[in-house]
Amino acid sequence: MQRLVSLFAAQPFKSFQVRMFLYLIIIGSVPVCIALTFFYVQSAERTEAEWKAAVSAKHDRVTRQLEKEMRELEYVYRSLLETPGLELWLKSGKIGLEEEDAAMRRVKESIVHSASYRLEYRKHIIDFCFAIEGGSSFCAAGSPLDYESRASKMPVNRSDFFVREEGRNRISWVGPLYGSDYYVDGSIRILADMTRILDEIRGDSGLSNLALWDPDTGSVLFESGTRQPGMEQGTSLFLSEKDAFLRAGPDVIVSQRPLSVPGQTWMSYVEVPNTDGMALKSTMRNTVIVFFTIVLAVSIVSSVLFSALFSRPLHSLRRLMKRAESGDLKAYWTSGSVREIDELGNSYNQMLNRLEETIKQAKLEESLKKEAEIEALQYQLNPHFLYNTLNTIKWVAKIHKTPQISDAVSALVRLLQASLGKKGDFLTLKEEIALLRDYMAIQSFRYGDLVKLNLDVDPLASVCLVPKLMLQPLVENALIHGLANSPREGEITIRAWLDRDMLLCQVQDNGIGIAEPDGVVNPQHNPASSKERMSGIGLRNIRERIKLYYGPDYKMHVFSKLNVGTTVRLSLPIHRNEES
Repeated sequence: MQRLVSLFAAQPFKSFQVRMFLYLIIIGSVPVCIALTFFYVQSAERTEAEWKAAVSAKHDRVTRQLEKEMRELEYVYRSLLETPGLELWLKSGKIGLEEEDAAMRRVKESIVHSASYRLEYRKHIIDFCFAIEGGSSFCAAGSPLDYESRASKMPVNRSDFFVREEGRNRISWVGPLYGSDYYVDGSIRILADMTRILDEIRGDSGLSNLALWDPDTGSVLFESGTRQPGMEQGTSLFLSEKDAFLRAGPDVIVSQRPLSVPGQTWMSYVEVPNTDGMALKSTMRNTVIVFFTIVLAVSIVSSVLFSALFSRPLHSLRRLMKRAESGDLKAYWTSGSVREIDELGNSYNQMLNRLEETIKQAKLEESLKKEAEIEALQYQLNPHFLYNTLNTIKWVAKIHKTPQISDAVSALVRLLQASLGKKGDFLTLKEEIALLRDYMAIQSFRYGDLVKLNLDVDPLASVCLVPKLMLQPLVENALIHGLANSPREGEITIRAWLDRDMLLCQVQDNGIGIAEPDGVVNPQHNPASSKERMSGIGLRNIRERIKLYYGPDYKMHVFSKLNVGTTVRLSLPIHRNEES
């Protein structure tokens, strides 16, 4: 289960098709939901106002029907007063003769027969009861004892009418009983089935619940129907409020108003199911389902189409990249149907071209490197062969007792050892001066005493490190270019001293000078002398070496004047080895 959850969380939402589907669902659903919500709110407000007006009208009809029923009972009461023999029975009952006299019994039976006849045409009326105050009483269909659920109350005058509750389903409409003398001697009770009346009114008006209650006692008198689920408060909703109101619940609209009945005032309460609101909700629900189904179908189709449109060229480009990973650098992208993917493919093609050029360049450099290594090995053989040969000449000179040749060859061997040695690129200034002495010892065979070497080296400067063979080319240039054609005896002066954090090394000669002191001495000006040079290194080479070793802050300066001489000064940083 955990693996399925992790797979669902990791994979589907990375798919372009799923992301496109979700995007279309959101884009399509949000406007539809907003529009439907706005329509529902507007329709609900309009429907609620219209339905409240309709409920108010229904409650008006209910009130009128209940008042009509009360008037019908009064009409029946008026007709009962005109029943033949009623006044005669009233007079005999007051003196207690109605039960003993056979004629009075026949009068009573006539009254019962006449009242029973009326019961056949009054479906809401249960019975008629006649009672004499302090005397006898009888009913048309039953016994008076069957209806005595509470203490009897007699009307006090001819206009004293009142309605009394008789159990949970019927009422007694009570009116005064009097004869030609207009004295009230008893009462006429009309018992009506109030539940049947309310059921008919509720059915005709389309109510879900209809109740009558007494605000004085705070009790429900009669109720018809079933309470709606939306009315969670039950009877406490209307029993707690004794004023009229009209309000809407979740699925029902309730209304309450006073109802005048003879002798008192009741409250009528109705509940009407909000069929328009429920129908609107049902319509909205069905509409949302239909729209969501349409949006879902359109999103699925669109995501599949867009995925095919974009994914197919992307898959093609991916296959080409797989071929390139396998080494096929000719797997180029060709133009497709989507501009953005074409731009990506063109960048991929440029990458392949650069990669191919890089590989070719790497192969060329590898080939040149091998050639350079072979050439270096060949060059290395020649100096070693020369070194071994010079050693042989030195020993031959010693055997034949020619010390000058032996000394010269020894000096040349030391110079070759310095150039071929593996001590590194730096020597102490003292070691560099020793190599200059060896070089001048070799040149003394040619120049003899015509060239003199002067040294002025600060002892503190002699232990500083300088690049190997940095001063020898300067002395060589002074001999070949400055003193070779000079008519006077030559002098080369080498000075070295410390100035703050700088090591200054200077090579000065009294030769013919240089026409372009900051340039490089061109060996073509004196071809013969250039062939005789040992290092073959010019001033520009030395300047570049200083720049490479120390950076642009340290330089070489050349001061020269024709027929006076040349001075070359090196400005170097002070470096010492650990022993120093």
